[in-house]
Amino acid sequence: MPDGSGGFFNPENLKKWAIDLANSCGGAQVSKTRVLVKANPLKANKLLEQFAVEYNNMVVSTNEENEEE
Repeated sequence: MPDGSGGFFNPENLKKWAIDLANSCGGAQVSKTRVLVKANPLKANKLLEQFAVEYNNMVVSTNEENEEE
């Protein structure tokens, strides 16, 4: 988890969080290298929006299941 210094949404903190998340899922290990690529904020925003939508759907579904019980 990012340590919070510089804010969670600091690019370095987001990278560390994403790598930690990917590695916690198992399979091939993800690592950070010094290969530099140009930032693509449009793609990043699209991926973050996709995550938010899917997370919200999961929360709603879980709440509905809990209400049925």
